[in-house]
Amino acid sequence: MSRFSHESIYEEACRKGQLPGAVLVAADATGKFQYAKAFGETAYGEKLSADSVMWIASCTKLMTSVAALQQVDRGNIGLDEDISRVLPELAALEVLEGFNSEDKPILKKREGVITLRLLLSHASGLAYEIFDPNLQRLAVSDTPSEKSPRTIVSEFSRPLVYHPGRGWAYSTGIDWVGQLVERLTGLPLEQYMRVNIWEPLGMRHMSFDPDSSPELKKRKIGMSLRNEAGKLVPTTEGYIYQYSERDDAYGGSSAWGSAESYLELLQTLCANDGRVLGRDLVDEMFRPQLSPEGKAALNHTLKTYDIPKRVFANSFDAENQDFDHGLGGEIGLKDEVGRRAAGTMSWGGLPNMIWWIDRKTGLCGACFTQLLPMGDVNGNNLEALFEKSIYERYQEFLRET
Repeated sequence: MSRFSHESIYEEACRKGQLPGAVLVAADATGKFQYAKAFGETAYGEKLSADSVMWIASCTKLMTSVAALQQVDRGNIGLDEDISRVLPELAALEVLEGFNSEDKPILKKREGVITLRLLLSHASGLAYEIFDPNLQRLAVSDTPSEKSPRTIVSEFSRPLVYHPGRGWAYSTGIDWVGQLVERLTGLPLEQYMRVNIWEPLGMRHMSFDPDSSPELKKRKIGMSLRNEAGKLVPTTEGYIYQYSERDDAYGGSSAWGSAESYLELLQTLCANDGRVLGRDLVDEMFRPQLSPEGKAALNHTLKTYDIPKRVFANSFDAENQDFDHGLGGEIGLKDEVGRRAAGTMSWGGLPNMIWWIDRKTGLCGACFTQLLPMGDVNGNNLEALFEKSIYERYQEFLRET
């Protein structure tokens, strides 16, 4: 069989220092079509392999979303139930509507309830401070804490930036969802996921605390940074919300794992085989969830602002795509030429990681790398070429079988 068309391109990109190595994985819904290949090495000189363990950042969110939906499946909470009985600290937050002439925050009582559905689709009113100017402005006026926050409640009890269900903002909602899972089950998130997701799917290399496992620790690779001169250099910076520095496992961002293991989760959702989540709830994950205001806000964000376009839209054609959000990632409502069909769900992680699930075509996959800063345009373009190559070969596979 001939080589996949993307392979020589990735090899050349690694040789030229455009990428600090990458692991590419893909599979179809049946599991009969499989692809896994590692390219290049990090700026530390570490050679990548399919089981290299990396900080997966916001790729953690998909796992936490599944863990929460398992609670719905088991009758522990409803998708549209008020979360105040489980997360009273979150329910107590007010809405930041701006600042007065004296630069004091204008806070209003929240209108409407916060639900699990809204948290999972980033429509709850929460936002990440890094992406919201008003939260950044509020932080400037805050009295500095003597101690760095070590819990989700202490770190993310920031005001909402819109009333629940009336907008969209990439948010800390999934971190709160991780707390919800812990409180409903009485188990730490690590233990819960290990028993209910990782072990059932054979995800051997996944943890919030990789240094606690000799198997994972020896597979860890370092982070590479593209400096101002365009050269890849080793760095220990850029890691956020790490379990080693917090008392909580942050369900939105702090897991570590391998592309090989993560593919198992993508494939079970693509197949909707019921191994870790009921089929009706998997179908619900892939349904557009946003209100008209939320959908408009999401599309405005992804089409207007450079960093969100490069980070959130990843390799979607943002200018021509119509976006909505499911209960695990964003959804492209239009076909992408030669690859993602309408209805494809996708998201990624800060170090230029991207995953996708295309249930219509029956394909899923991911690109795992450890590259800063986030939103690397070349990385996004390369990932799109990888997808096209996989879709081309998959059509050949179908004709031959």
